[in-house]
Order: sequence, then structure tokens, then C-alpha cells
Amino acid sequence: MRDLEPHELDHTLRTTAREFELSGSIGPDGQSTLPERLADDETLAWLREARGKDPLAESLERWLLRLREHAECAPRRRKLGEALNTTLHPVREPESGLRTLGDLLRTALARPAERAALLRSFFGAAGGLSEQVKRLWEERAQFAERVGASLASFEVASPAVLPAARDFLSQTRDAYQTLGIDGGERLLTLALAEDAHEGWPSRLSSRSVAALLPEPEWFEGLRLAPFSLPEAHGAASFARAFGAVGRALADAAAARRTPFVMTRDVFDAQRENMGALLSLLPTSRAFATRRLGLGAGSATDHVRSLSRTALVSARTAAFRVLLRELLLGGSRSLQQNFGELAELAFGFELPLPVAGAFIRARPRDTQRFAALLQASRTTSALIERHDEDWFRNPRAIRELRAELEQPLPPGPDAEALSAGGRALQAGLEAKL
Repeated sequence: MRDLEPHELDHTLRTTAREFELSGSIGPDGQSTLPERLADDETLAWLREARGKDPLAESLERWLLRLREHAECAPRRRKLGEALNTTLHPVREPESGLRTLGDLLRTALARPAERAALLRSFFGAAGGLSEQVKRLWEERAQFAERVGASLASFEVASPAVLPAARDFLSQTRDAYQTLGIDGGERLLTLALAEDAHEGWPSRLSSRSVAALLPEPEWFEGLRLAPFSLPEAHGAASFARAFGAVGRALADAAAARRTPFVMTRDVFDAQRENMGALLSLLPTSRAFATRRLGLGAGSATDHVRSLSRTALVSARTAAFRVLLRELLLGGSRSLQQNFGELAELAFGFELPLPVAGAFIRARPRDTQRFAALLQASRTTSALIERHDEDWFRNPRAIRELRAELEQPLPPGPDAEALSAGGRALQAGLEAKL
């Protein structure tokens, strides 16, 4: 077996991870361009032999598995993308014609008057996309069996996240029912916060979002890599854009340190935590008045709308965590439990043929949900130490920046997630 140099391997992993994040590295034949040394089973075997001998071995192995999964499942992900954005389907609503599923969803986001009809057409045509999603998760499970490691070993930071998702759905059910959501149209409308349009920049861009955080301490000494933003549909797009800024901020801080596998954890904990923290800013009354310049009455309505959106988003994140488990359990598990899960999370049943198609499950959804809970605790602590407008306080910002320079924290335990769930629930319910 070849002898490998851990720091050289770390550099290869860093470079490959960046390439995959930028482009997916999928060639015209649907195959990945994973470097030979990462695709070689001998590399994985060498790292497993090095456990307990080299302090980098376990982290290197986890990142290797993450990138190999991405590469080996790339052809199926390409087919899934084609099913969403290339395959045409005959539809009758809102007008007869041929449409892709992606076009139906994008148009539903942009046209409130036609939203219900567009979603009916999407639900009626989404069966093929759902099948591609199920095949992807079957192939992911096969990959895990082939390499002798669970997907959770490099995708789930803590086993406590799954029960925390169930608990959050149960604890926020009464508050959610006050929103009057009875179907996909109302769910999507509240998720967009279209009525909270005052005060925002006229254009959604990385520059316009960063301008809402003008304190130099946020970005001082950092070079943020280009990052993608959501399409501009309602105020919720700005909340998601703040999340993107937070993740880019964490990435820029990590990029200054080595080794890669120790400063950028495989679960994306730090980047998701910072993203979640900033994504909650629009639910703050202090942010609405002092950053967006809204008056008292407008700020109340604004915060109420975005808090409803945040509750929908948090429950959707919990749904994704539980959907992940159903998909890993196979078609029978999905068939038996999907309707009940959708009813629990959204208050109405989604048809089985849209399972995994209308709301997707992604490899690191558990961390994204956990990050929301942890960000709520962090927000409460920042308010207690620095007041409601902590996001303007240089000391608070420096504290957050200093945390990004610290060793990676362990995965959250059940107690921390429970406390975060209570903080998120209380913070949102007080504003609904």
C-alpha cells in the first residue's frame, strides 16, 4: 500500500471541495472528475489504518467520503436535474402547453395569482422527478454499504438532531395552526413574505445585502469568495441571502487557516451556524427600525410577516430531516409514512408522487436544522449581552468573528438542541 502524506492529501481535498462547490465537476458524460488519488480505495484503506496514529486521519477520511459520495452519485444527480429542468410535461393549468417542472415552480414563486394552478400542474407531473430522487437515495445507501461507512458518519453531526426535529414540530404545532395553511399555495405564499416589502434595497445582490451590515468588523481582513443568491421573490429572499452571506463569512475565516479538514468541518457546522444566525436578522424589530428605517407600525407588520416565514422555514427544515430518514428507509418506508409526516409538518397531506420532489431532502439538512436551533440560542445570548441591536455592536461582531477562529465545536447534544428549539419557538411566537 502506498505511503501518503496527510498534509498533501489535505490540500487535494481542499482544492477538490472548492471545485465541486463551484461547478459540481460533472463532465459531459455525467461522470465526476474526482482526482485519481481520492477515487483510489487504497487511500481510504490507508486512512483507516492511520486512525489513532495520525490526528488528521479521521477528518481526512470523512472529507474523502463526502467527496467520493458526491462524485459517485453525480450521474444520478445530473438525471435528477434533467427531470427538473429539461423534461417537458403537458399541462392544462394555468394554460395548456408544455412546461418543465422547474419552470412551473419558478413561475409559481413569481406569480401569486396563478400559484394554485401552477402547483396543481406541478403535483400532477412530478412523479418522474420523485422516482429520480428515490433512486438517488438508494444509490447513496449503496455507496455507504460499499465503502463500509454510514452516510451519517460524514453528514450528521449529532444523532440528537432527529428527535429534536420531531419535538420541534410537536411543540410549534399550535402556533403553526394559527397561520391557516391548508395547502401548497398558502404554504408557499407565507414562505415568501411577499407583504414585507418595505425598506429593502431595490435590487437583491451580494453588494446590497452586505451593505445592510456596514460595520467594518463584519468583513475586516476577510476576502469573501463569490456566492450564489436566491432569486428575488418576497422579503424571504433577503433572509436567505443573509444566510448566504453568513456562510461566505465563515468560509472566508476558515480559508485563512490550515489544515483544511480541521478548519472546515465535514458537517458544515460553523458555516451553517453563521448562516442561520444572519438569516434570522430580518425577524428582529431592531433590524427593521434601525437598519431598514421602518416606523413603529410598519415594523410590527414587517416582523410579524417574517416571523411567520421563519416558522414555516424552520418546520420545513425539520420536515427535511425526517424525510431524509424515510428516503434512507426505502420505498416501503416512504409509502407508509410520507403522508403522515407531511400532515404533521404542514397540516395537509402531500400526494406520494411528489415525495422528495416538491420539498427536497439534501445530504446536510440535519446540520441546517440544528444550526437554526443553535442560532436562536446565540441570538438570545447576544441580546442579553449587547441589547436588541447587537448586529451593530462592534464588540458583539468581534465575539462572533473570534468564535470562527476557534477549534471546531463538537456536535450539539440533546440538551443544547432542546434549549435552541425552545428559544426559537418563544422568539417567533412572540411576534406572530
